[in-house]
Parts: sequence; C-alpha cells; structure tokens
Amino acid sequence: MRFGQALLRIVYQHTKIKWFKLAPLFLELKTMFFRWRITFSDGFSFAFLITAVTSVFFFELLIVLPKIEERFFMKLFHAVNGFFIVLSILSNLFMVMWVNTSTKKVILPSVLKPLWHFCAACEANAPPRTFHCDKCNSCIFKRDHHCAFAGCCVGLKNMRYFIVFLFYLTIGCLYASIYNMYFIWEALGGFSLFSVAAHIVPFVFWLFGYLNFLVFIYTMHSVLALVGFLFVGNLLVFHVQNMLRNQTTFEKNHNIKEYDLGWRKNLVACLGTNYFKIFIYPFSESPIPSDGLSFPTNKIQYTVPQHVLTENNLRQRHF
Repeated sequence: MRFGQALLRIVYQHTKIKWFKLAPLFLELKTMFFRWRITFSDGFSFAFLITAVTSVFFFELLIVLPKIEERFFMKLFHAVNGFFIVLSILSNLFMVMWVNTSTKKVILPSVLKPLWHFCAACEANAPPRTFHCDKCNSCIFKRDHHCAFAGCCVGLKNMRYFIVFLFYLTIGCLYASIYNMYFIWEALGGFSLFSVAAHIVPFVFWLFGYLNFLVFIYTMHSVLALVGFLFVGNLLVFHVQNMLRNQTTFEKNHNIKEYDLGWRKNLVACLGTNYFKIFIYPFSESPIPSDGLSFPTNKIQYTVPQHVLTENNLRQRHF
C-alpha cells in the first residue's frame, strides 16, 4: 500500500513538472487563438491552401511518382524532397500565424514623437511604419499586408517566415508542374491541341463527356500546381523586390525610399542575421536589427509627405 502511494506521488510530481514546463506553450497557443479574428474569406483561404498543398503532395507521391519513376533510389530522392518542401511550407505558415508582430503588450510612449502618429482605434501612439489593421484589430509593427492564407498580418517579426513560405510554395508548385508534364499528357491521350485545351479547361471537357472523372481529377491537380506556381511566383518576386529595397507594400505605393540601406543590410533587416539558416530550419534564431520603434535610415533628408499620414492611409488595408 505504501509502495503504491509512493509510486503515485512520484508520477504526480513528474507529471506536474512536465505540465509546468508546457504551461507557457499552452498559454501562447491560447493567446494566438484569441488574437485571431478570422473572417470567412480568411478561413476559406486557409482551408483551400492546406487542402491544395496536401492534395497535390499525395497526388505526386502516390500517383505521379510511381508512374514515371521505376528506380527505387529516384523514388526515395523525390519523396524526401517532397516531404521537406511540404514541411517547410506548413512550418513557415504556422510561424507566420504564431509570431505576434502587433503592438499589443508593448508599452508605447505617451508623447507623440516626430514621424509617429496617433491611432484612434488603439488609442495609442504608433511608431513609423506601423499601421492599424481592422481585421486584426491592432497596430502592426512595420505592417506589410494582411495575409488571408494565415488569417493575420505580415509585419516586422514574421516577414522572414512569410518570405520562406512563399519561396518553398513556389518551388513546390514548380516541382510538381514539371513532373506533371511527363504524366498528364499521357493521361490525356498524348500531346495535341485537344489535350492542351483539356488541360486549360478540364471542367468543361469533363462536363461534356470528353474526359472521364479520374482523368479530370488528374488534370485538375496539374492545373492547380501550374496556376499556383504562376500566382505564388508573382507574389514571391513582388515581395523579394520590396525586401531588397527595404520597403513595405505601403511604402512602395507611396514611393518612400527612406529605409533603403543597400540590398545586403536590407536583407538582414527583413530575414535577420542568420538568413542563410532559415531556409533549412524555420525555427532557427535569426535576430533582426530593429525593435519596431525605430529604424535606421539612409543619408537622404526625408520627410513623410502629409498626404501619407491621412486617416485613410493610416487605416489602409493591404492585400
């Protein structure tokens, strides 16, 4: 009896220690969920992205790969590459959602400093490059845009994850599109004007009975990967250009070039000092040089135009 009580006491203490260590993690998860104000469009975009990524991955792994590769080593090679790309996409998307880049829980000065502005919605002063998001209901440090796929804003602290997320999503779509070209034309009966048209509008050809349902599903996955590459690749190019100029979307639209320090320093300002590591391991530390309250500027004597600080622009949403 005493032995049983002692054993239960040890198990209880051990479990208590484990839960104590996990408590900050659960608290952060709770904070993250309450921070979200997911709209229908955000929820639909997130669900579509997760469904598309996993569906295309399993389509390539279970259907395309066994069809076009017979060698075990090549199958293993492409399977490992696929797993790495998908894990990189999902983990960086999670970190975009996890990292809080808002001004909440940050003590801001009550005195309105030069180039700062007052946010009526937050009832607090906001530093330069910080703007309010109506969807997130908070001001975001170095706000770039509200990402519908993540259901939150992309700003100072989670931009590195967003860039890597776009990078691997583009690579994944390109990877799948190239491999599908070896597979889909055979499924459509060979390369011809008919198969090209069926690949462009597969739903129409299936609706009129020119494609059976299985080939229609194959073609839809191929189209999804190809369109995804064109769409996400365009986003990647746009944001990489902004990153190399150290501009947010708002600053690009208003031709603000005050923070351009040269592409090397701009790269560090966005991705952090260990930017070469984050493409391999998304959870690696890569400190950024700014705290969000102040930013180094170039030598150009620059003053923010008054029309930029109007109420409409301060609350402007960037999609």
